[in-house]
Amino acid sequence: MLRLAVLAGLAPLWVCPPAHAVVDVALQLDSSWATESNPLRLPVGSSPQALLNRDATSDSILSVDARLAMVAPLLSDQTRLEITAGAGRREYSQMPQLNYRPQQLEARLVWEGDQWLKGRLGYRTDQTLYQPLNAVLVSRDVQTQRVTSSEVAVRVTPDLDLPLNFDRSSLRHESAINQYLDRNETGTQLALRYSSTLGSVFTAGARYSDVDYPHRGAADVASLDDRYSDRQRFVDMTWVYSPFTTAALRLNWVGRSYNTLQQSDFQHLLGHARVAYLYSPKTRFDVEWVRQIYDSTTPNVLYYLSTAMRASVGWRFSEFTRFRLIGSHEQQQNRPGFNATAGLPDTHINRLGGSIDYSVAPGWRLYADGLRDRLTTVGGGSTVRNNVLRIGLEYTYENVAGAADRGRLNRRP
Repeated sequence: MLRLAVLAGLAPLWVCPPAHAVVDVALQLDSSWATESNPLRLPVGSSPQALLNRDATSDSILSVDARLAMVAPLLSDQTRLEITAGAGRREYSQMPQLNYRPQQLEARLVWEGDQWLKGRLGYRTDQTLYQPLNAVLVSRDVQTQRVTSSEVAVRVTPDLDLPLNFDRSSLRHESAINQYLDRNETGTQLALRYSSTLGSVFTAGARYSDVDYPHRGAADVASLDDRYSDRQRFVDMTWVYSPFTTAALRLNWVGRSYNTLQQSDFQHLLGHARVAYLYSPKTRFDVEWVRQIYDSTTPNVLYYLSTAMRASVGWRFSEFTRFRLIGSHEQQQNRPGFNATAGLPDTHINRLGGSIDYSVAPGWRLYADGLRDRLTTVGGGSTVRNNVLRIGLEYTYENVAGAADRGRLNRRP
């Protein structure tokens, strides 16, 4: 990881950008302290004494992160290399078994051959702590995801093109207990895309993907299967109604075919809708509706069907101070595995959070954010509560103004 970061820092020396081009470089250092009331996500009423040898379920976490971003034009401004890398530490004061080192790397080569042909190549890896949706985090499990992708688009007209995408991803768990969740996915997508000069985009197409779970034994296969295929048809549109209002909608018809559990095959209409409204130069409102599918994170659930509503308001109090408030409600329908009890109860998740940050000096940002999380099983089941409060200081260096945003640094909200 360090070698890749060094290469990213030296890249301006060998990418040979055009004489008039500027290589954007940004470096970000972030340090924070957080207190979390229930990092193991123990249900209300459970006794932490047997598991933790103490009565308290809370802990404090010290986090340190370094992130680097670079955008380097190559043969032209339309052909460029983009690299984002990050590494950090998470240290728990009372539960050192959860300590881990997050790492991220993303590299993209965006190219344009001529006025009729363009595309991109991408690679991404992300290493982080695994946090199950509806289960207790008994011990540390670091998961690593890797994604490679490519796109070739043929322009039909200046506004219309035909993008063809290929991608492959893998997910691996460090803990042997969760390796039945390890997965590989390959996908192919073909679409028709229209882009207006005002920023609106309309895309329609189809996607086919294969997913397999290489580490599932006979018992897991009997309940959850070890392979399935998805066929998707989708429309995706972003409408820039005015400089103040943007709306986006994605509808996705998914048909899934399992390898051995054909009786569990399904079809679902999934979607994502979002409206952003700039009420004033200082105030912005966002509303989202999401309906999506999560793969299983417990041995008796085949998949989760989630429907969620989210809303947020951002307010720039002054040139130096910003405030944001976020709320969401999510309903998870648990679809049982073949050998599990039918009719598993739904789960409701309510979240309320807020953040405030203050620009202490150019490049320096002091921030605080909090989150209140409540997970409730319908019908009198278990309830999980967790509260998080974080305070941190962030420093960002840019050789050119806006380099951090163009480099897509993973900034905190």
